[in-house]
Amino acid sequence: MRPHRPLAVRPRRTPAARVGAALGWALAALASAPPSFAEGDARPAVIDVWRPAVPNTLTEAERADGWRLLFDGASGGEWRAATGSAFPDDGWSTSGGVLAIREAGFLEFRAGGDLFSRERFGDFVLDFEFQVARAGNSGVKYRAEVQRQLGYVHSLGCEFQILDDREHPDARRGRPGTRRLAGLYDLIAPTEAPFLGVGAWNQGRVHVENGRISHYLNGTRVVDVRTGSPEWRAALAGSKFAEREGFCAAPRGHIVLQDHGDLTRFRNVRIRSLERRRGDS
Repeated sequence: MRPHRPLAVRPRRTPAARVGAALGWALAALASAPPSFAEGDARPAVIDVWRPAVPNTLTEAERADGWRLLFDGASGGEWRAATGSAFPDDGWSTSGGVLAIREAGFLEFRAGGDLFSRERFGDFVLDFEFQVARAGNSGVKYRAEVQRQLGYVHSLGCEFQILDDREHPDARRGRPGTRRLAGLYDLIAPTEAPFLGVGAWNQGRVHVENGRISHYLNGTRVVDVRTGSPEWRAALAGSKFAEREGFCAAPRGHIVLQDHGDLTRFRNVRIRSLERRRGDS
């Protein structure tokens, strides 16, 4: 955990001003410092990166372990547009073993729009590989639903941020670090992890289980937070979602690949449901 600087209290500040300053420091610290969890509740800090020998395929052992593909390398059958039940007829493509959204620039949301999984998922582990373009911005959302706002239809949910931190200005917006690559967008800043670069295939993982959310980038855990915890409540209160009642709180929701107007590619998208089924002990 990063060391905290002591709060400097100036004599002329009113008690209310001192409380406000302290709250500001606390929110900044919560945004940048990883939480600690009780012993015995560990989640791996480093995992093996899943890169199948043949892209977009599963072994029999992986299938037996509960994994399924959300993209088979050829079809968009697991996905639909934000409105309607069909795969978008523009913007998104499935050629060359890659699921991609084309560049649209300022016509964001109009190339193909956010891409929704047909199913809703509760607790799960999601693996995916992505390529972010130079100055690119996208994301993988979860526990997400359709959002209609100012004439646009998109998605609202927790988000694994996909961003070129060096070139895109969003990396320096919001509370410190909370909009950087692999962070929980606008809520929790990621810790450091290896980034293979713009245009390279990077691997992400989202693990949601028993109210706990973890993000991994190229095998390194960079976000770990429990929903409803003091850290979560402080992060949410300081975010752009503060007024969104029930934000990311539903027990199930869609997986969403975001159309943010920038070329982004995905492959090796697989999910393992962790929901307990009737009869499970």
